Amino acid sequence: MNSAVLTRREMRASPPAAEQATSAFFSPRQSAVARLHRLIDECGDTGVSDMHIHPAKPMRRLRSGRLFIPDGTEVVFTQDEILLWLAEATEGRPDPLNPRGHASVALATDKYRVRGTFRKSLQGITVTFRIIPGVVPDVNDIGVPKVIQELMRRDSGLLIMEGPTGSGKTTAIAGLIKMANTDYDKHIYMVEDPTEFVHDEIGATSIIQREIGTHVVDYPTAIEDALRSKPNIIVVGELLNAATAKAALHAATTGHLVITTAHAGSITEALDSFIGQFTADEQPQIRSRFSQSLLGIMVQKLVPTVDGRLTAAREVLLNDLNFTEIIRDNQMQMIRSRIAGSRGCFTLEDSLAELVKQNAITAETAISAAKNPDDLRETMTRKGVAF
Repeated sequence: MNSAVLTRREMRASPPAAEQATSAFFSPRQSAVARLHRLIDECGDTGVSDMHIHPAKPMRRLRSGRLFIPDGTEVVFTQDEILLWLAEATEGRPDPLNPRGHASVALATDKYRVRGTFRKSLQGITVTFRIIPGVVPDVNDIGVPKVIQELMRRDSGLLIMEGPTGSGKTTAIAGLIKMANTDYDKHIYMVEDPTEFVHDEIGATSIIQREIGTHVVDYPTAIEDALRSKPNIIVVGELLNAATAKAALHAATTGHLVITTAHAGSITEALDSFIGQFTADEQPQIRSRFSQSLLGIMVQKLVPTVDGRLTAAREVLLNDLNFTEIIRDNQMQMIRSRIAGSRGCFTLEDSLAELVKQNAITAETAISAAKNPDDLRETMTRKGVAF
């Protein structure tokens, strides 16, 4: 070979040969990154969703919600290798782990993108990689409810996806953006930290994707920049703080469809969390604006199926005049009872009971996942589901 440049395919062709090639031709950083890329591709090909890496410890893999170490395959990385990956992913950023001791980045092989979360810890610099499918999912394939899909027709307002880390919020948004990209000619402006799914424009659709820390300093600045570009749809990766929430709310009330995520386990928690970010003096005005601009909230939670996979149980609120009054007047205790009788809305317990009825999950799984197990039992009884 006359060149020291190897393709990723050559690096993956045979691990022993690749190790020799990387040691002969590559710098330590290139070798470390090449080794990581091979492992990401292997994990992606075998259905692994997450890779948990601590220095000098066997790597844990997550598949269908279960952590494991493959028999006879204890993959171990050094602290130096982890730091080399961080340097590769944050090229140009000085001291990327400060001041928070944490950094979220995106990396890509020829086959997969991953979201990497590096952090300082008692175990040293550790990292978790979430493997992102190479193909943007279809909303119907991942089960996004039709009532949520219909909101993509709206010209303005706020749609919030809620749930714990790893519950599929970003995947659901990616599916909705794919639908808008395919079905409508829209100007879509996406801001994430980091960028996960990469969208190829279809037809006259225009898509701008910006990454916090790489293309723009923070979410409020990115949203302000977005407004100058006259987008139809703005995607805000996460409502991290009051400043981001206020900027997203302003965009939603000025003629833009804003889609974003936050962390909550129920509709009521989501509403309380959004408003609770603001000071007591700000809350009455925020509550009024929020109640009028909110289109809907979907809370999502992944639960194990009977065949060892994961499926989403969901809770959905579609805003209407009744919910607008409840939110504006701070009568959150009425939310749950109103969901039960409102068109297109349903609780987590409704969703879990339906999954049990379909034999997708067991009753025991449903009860352990429910926010209100007694309500779930009543719902299953009403639906004629044995438990």
